[in-house]
Amino acid sequence: MSTGQRNGWRMEADRIRGLDGIRAFAILGVFYTHFVDENSLLGDLAVRTFFILSAFLITGKLLVLRDAEGFNFAALRSFYARRALRLLPTYYAMVLALAAIGLVTIRDGLFYHLAFLSNVWFAMGMNWNPWVLAHIWTLSVEWQFYLIWPLVVLNCANRSVALAAAGAIAIALAFWLGCYVTGYYPDNMVLWSPFSLDAFGVGALTFFYSGVLARTVRTRLIAAILPAALWSALQLVETDGRPRFLVVVDLLLQILPLLPMAILIAITASGTSPILNRILGARPLAYLGRISYGCYLYHFPMLWLMMHIMWQVFDYPLKRGIVQLVVVAIPTIAFSALSWKFMERPIQKWGAGRQKAAQAKITA
Repeated sequence: MSTGQRNGWRMEADRIRGLDGIRAFAILGVFYTHFVDENSLLGDLAVRTFFILSAFLITGKLLVLRDAEGFNFAALRSFYARRALRLLPTYYAMVLALAAIGLVTIRDGLFYHLAFLSNVWFAMGMNWNPWVLAHIWTLSVEWQFYLIWPLVVLNCANRSVALAAAGAIAIALAFWLGCYVTGYYPDNMVLWSPFSLDAFGVGALTFFYSGVLARTVRTRLIAAILPAALWSALQLVETDGRPRFLVVVDLLLQILPLLPMAILIAITASGTSPILNRILGARPLAYLGRISYGCYLYHFPMLWLMMHIMWQVFDYPLKRGIVQLVVVAIPTIAFSALSWKFMERPIQKWGAGRQKAAQAKITA
């Protein structure tokens, strides 16, 4: 059994707390960008971290399914059943609740959001209406990735899967290059799925090459060079406003953080840095990472609710800043914890029980 396969079995067996810590920092980055500084790059970096981490873990789990069952509809059904039970109940509960109180209507693209086509809706509309669902374009992109990637992994050898991941990166780069060559770069262009394929491709390749990425000497060298390059790119944003040039800058800002994040994920998953794992695996961070899906899902609807309450009850306009961060993030985390305990976790346990019962029938 290869190293990648052993990692897959490990990820299947138990949760890696350090990876939950990475999720925690990512959701805090989202909070900071959405509640404090809309121009901060932390939110974009956080979203791409979620994409890398998702592809990393999903690739491992799919390889476990492929090696155990081969490519068949049972394996595919097992994967989609797990993903659906993990993501869909809370998602649909939130969207339908917002529809019930009139914040999202058919004219606001309700059916797009229900079909995980929010990125298409926002990209075509060239605006963020309805804004309470503006964040879920990332979930749509992720589900669109899920429609294709399982077919690749379950039906191909490891080498072909790695080549497909590299191809995904090449596709993303080609789309960016197309924007630069044509000069066509609307604000919502990056919402289309191909622009995120590089993060998913890096995540998948991280699974296959985690041993190389986690080597100490190379890690130190790359981790020292790339943040400096990223900082240099940031400075360029402030000194030149030409649209075609900004496409190049945006490309750099998208691509440069991917390798450091891949290295961090590889080191954390491999357990080669006890200090790093101790920090990222600290109980508060690990717990926040565990409920991070709910935090991400609910934070904009919670923002609407708290803005409404602060204005109606206290006659206080809740503006972007530290106050908004505190007032919205705390109830968002609390509500996400309740969602995890009373809805998400019980559904997962129920699904796991059904799967074990089905496997028992097969082996009986």
